[in-house]
Amino acid sequence: MPKDTFFNLPKEKQDRIMNATLNELSVHTYESLNLANIIRESEIPRGSFYQYFNDKSDLFDYFLTNVATDKYKYWGNLFTPDLDIPFLDRFYQIYIKGFSYAKENPKLVKAAKKMMDSEYYKSSPRVKEGLKQAVLMYAGFIEHDQNLGRIRKDIDSKLLANFILEFMNKVTLDEYLKDDVHLENIENAVNQLIDILKKGIE
Repeated sequence: MPKDTFFNLPKEKQDRIMNATLNELSVHTYESLNLANIIRESEIPRGSFYQYFNDKSDLFDYFLTNVATDKYKYWGNLFTPDLDIPFLDRFYQIYIKGFSYAKENPKLVKAAKKMMDSEYYKSSPRVKEGLKQAVLMYAGFIEHDQNLGRIRKDIDSKLLANFILEFMNKVTLDEYLKDDVHLENIENAVNQLIDILKKGIE
């Protein structure tokens, strides 16, 4: 995490550093990330960077945390257990809202693709733990619906949660990296998946 000196900066300066990091990550993987570009665009002395962060991994990890926090605010109460709606309705709203967020932040989508190409990102304990927690959260929503009779009890909740998360990540990134992106294509894909999940294929 950043040092206290970073959090003591005016928000405008913090945002400038994060925006410069986003710009760099939208064109380079972590391994090729150039701190000099970020420092120059942030308009801070090189020595000041090391007063804010230990190294580029510290900056990268905080960038991921910062983006995740921003996205959760955007989703509102969709991840709270006390929002009692069927899991598939929740999934649809999370997915469409997440895609809308991506549409409003196209550089983040490019950065996400670069991050997923990064060996550092793939092997990051923080990323692995985040994915594990996401599976457990989705599995909890699924189990809640199983207890209410909305979803069959013989379905493995973690397996279904993994499947849905993989679908979300792949379809969103694959579609959004196209030159001509249409929200309705994503909506159609999600609606088809939900229809398949509700009715099965047999």
